[in-house]
Amino acid sequence: MVPSRHGGSRDNDCGVRVGVLRLVPVVAIWAAAATALAIPARRVVDWFLMTDELLYERLAFSIVRTGSPLPSLRGQHVPLTNFLYPLVLATVAGNHLVPQFLTQANTLNAVVMTSTAIPAYLFARDVLRSQLGAYAVSALSVLVPWLVLASFLLTESVAYPAFMWAAYLLQRAVARPSIQADVLALAGIVLATLARTQLAVLFVVAPIAMLLREPDPRTAVRQHRVIAVATGVVLLAAIAIVASGHASSALGSYAILTKGSFLSTETPRSFAQHAAALALGLGVLPALLGAAWLGARSVGREAGALVASLATIVVLIEATSFDLNFGAQIPYDRYLFYLAPLLLTGFVGALEDPRLPRWSLVVPALILLAGFATAPLPTFEKLNVETPVSTLDDYLRRSGHGLDGARAELVACLALLLVIFVLARVFLGRRVIAVVFVVATAAALTGETVYAFDRLFTVDGTSGRPITVSQGGVFDWVDKTVGPNASVTMIPYAQISHDFWATAAFWWDLEFWNRSVVRAAYPGNKYAEIQATFPKLPLRFNPKTGFANVSPTEYVAESDLETRFRVDGPTVTVQRNVRLIDAGSRWRAAWLSFGLDDDGYTDPKRVASVRVFAAPGQTKPELRFVTFQTQSGDAHESVDFTSNAGSWKPALAPNSEVDQVASVCVPARGYATIRIRTHGTAPVYGDIGTMAGITQGRVRSVLFERISLADEVDSCS
Repeated sequence: MVPSRHGGSRDNDCGVRVGVLRLVPVVAIWAAAATALAIPARRVVDWFLMTDELLYERLAFSIVRTGSPLPSLRGQHVPLTNFLYPLVLATVAGNHLVPQFLTQANTLNAVVMTSTAIPAYLFARDVLRSQLGAYAVSALSVLVPWLVLASFLLTESVAYPAFMWAAYLLQRAVARPSIQADVLALAGIVLATLARTQLAVLFVVAPIAMLLREPDPRTAVRQHRVIAVATGVVLLAAIAIVASGHASSALGSYAILTKGSFLSTETPRSFAQHAAALALGLGVLPALLGAAWLGARSVGREAGALVASLATIVVLIEATSFDLNFGAQIPYDRYLFYLAPLLLTGFVGALEDPRLPRWSLVVPALILLAGFATAPLPTFEKLNVETPVSTLDDYLRRSGHGLDGARAELVACLALLLVIFVLARVFLGRRVIAVVFVVATAAALTGETVYAFDRLFTVDGTSGRPITVSQGGVFDWVDKTVGPNASVTMIPYAQISHDFWATAAFWWDLEFWNRSVVRAAYPGNKYAEIQATFPKLPLRFNPKTGFANVSPTEYVAESDLETRFRVDGPTVTVQRNVRLIDAGSRWRAAWLSFGLDDDGYTDPKRVASVRVFAAPGQTKPELRFVTFQTQSGDAHESVDFTSNAGSWKPALAPNSEVDQVASVCVPARGYATIRIRTHGTAPVYGDIGTMAGITQGRVRSVLFERISLADEVDSCS
């Protein structure tokens, strides 16, 4: 019989159809998981982690406003690698007010994060050669407790699926070398890096996995020319970046890994603790069996096992080093959960394997025993985004009657689960055991996830507000006044007296809830705890003319409590002690103060003054009226005001507030000055412009809580 000349094509078509049909259950898993996750994620309608969420929100809004995918903040391009998430967010940003955007963003987070079901299935299908097993891995991968991170504007929502796509494509390249496979693997690794800079470690995994798969270096390089060249380029680029001192720009906060010691005497202990934290989030036994099965298959140089084992080791080392150098020296499982589908693949493989894991259990068991025996098990008042698994620590400490008891419980749990598994495999059928353990793991993961969301919803967020109550009606007043497409510059000031974090949160809220706030000007660069990524526009005023060095936007959002200056222009509205000013195309100051601390305190050792400038179009001298809202300290203090229109000395009792109006005759051009002398001192809080300064304390005199220039004028000569 002569074979059909089209037989190969028919076989290929049939294979494609079968492959598509086999994806239908995976898509169903994705749809169900996305729907289930979107329900709680959409309830989160306030920020929780600053300034991370502000960063990605602003990047997304910038993409919509400028039409450029390049990362830009406050009108300036910034050197960020992980800008994939803002690109995804921009698809739902539109021109909506922030409250509506948040709901749509969290819905999108749920859909994107649970799409991990697809690459997890593809990876497991190739490694396990079992459809049911691959479906189980797909489903378990979208039940893990770290799904709670979809409730926030954080990169994890896109980094989770991006990591698994990279792992799947890398596994295929290792298993079946070709130029096309290498290119796709590199594309996957680049995608993962753009999703989260941390995942650039996959560039380390790729060449090692290929060398272990093919021990002859020459053959390995010949089989993977593209990967070999790319590895060399990345290595040279990394050396050049570190040598040039630009690591912080390229790696962001991960630049800490280029400084100091990558490994230390604390690394083994911390490594074990990180592995234990990841295992706890996966229900303990899946991580142990998964690591053991993958390790055993790695000895046989199986591609998927090599990639999974190497990725697990490298990511654990990276996270351990990062936390020891940069974190609180506790395991931040937020940096580890990407490994979950890999270990779950190994777990299902161990359940399906007719052979019981033996010697391969020794190393992961010892690591987890050491990790559980020394686990810090930190407890937090609310959900900690850095370590969602720590939500279990309260329960563990209570049931164990303390830290030592909790550690003993975890060690006993590990041993007990392993014994149960071995006995079940000996006395019961392998298939029955596989079903029982997969279902039990699904229930455990679901329970952990539900509990994480419960902790999120039952405790106020880091803003001090219920996370489920939208603050749009309170904070988005700027957008509602001038529109979300307007351009406003905010000028942060010491808004909440003596409270550094409350002041920082005040200005976070103003920027976060208003798309129109697109610039931030900083006279003195103070009063906002914002990461260095956010550009700060230096603002200065000419002391003779009052004109500013920059005029970035038409509108200005300036504190109504400001004691340093007032930007001139009609007031559009005043809300929450912030004045929205139409400053026009060229900014100028209506008045400037000299000799005051940046938060309004006076020092008797220096004479302070307020300089009032002539109004635009003023043709003759005018009498202007300035109101000084003053507050005295514990000691007896006094203040004298003097101008060309008179002098004033209000009576100030200790711990009292007095409003004093002083007038000054301002010429048609130029300015006039009110001089201020204070007497008496008292200890006060430190400079809240910095976290360090607030703890140092100062000795100062009268506090100026507010300086206001009245619109009313009178004649003078």
